[in-house]
Amino acid sequence: MNELCTISVGRDRLEDKYTFFKNGRIQHSYDESILNYGLMEWVKPGEIDNIIKRRILKNCPKPHKKEVRQILAFNLRLN
Repeated sequence: MNELCTISVGRDRLEDKYTFFKNGRIQHSYDESILNYGLMEWVKPGEIDNIIKRRILKNCPKPHKKEVRQILAFNLRLN
């Protein structure tokens, strides 16, 4: 899998980031708490809250914004 980019949407010291891949897959890496950290799951765009999607697009590097937006929008139609 070719990684497109990783976007951090965390607000505190807890990690919360999304890695987008060119094949459309999305990996979510996050910490639930300081005692439960380093968690990872594969998610579908339909499982990502709209507020988080806005943060993703806001923090997305400009060269990848169009592709990330397409992954989120395209997969939303499928889910």
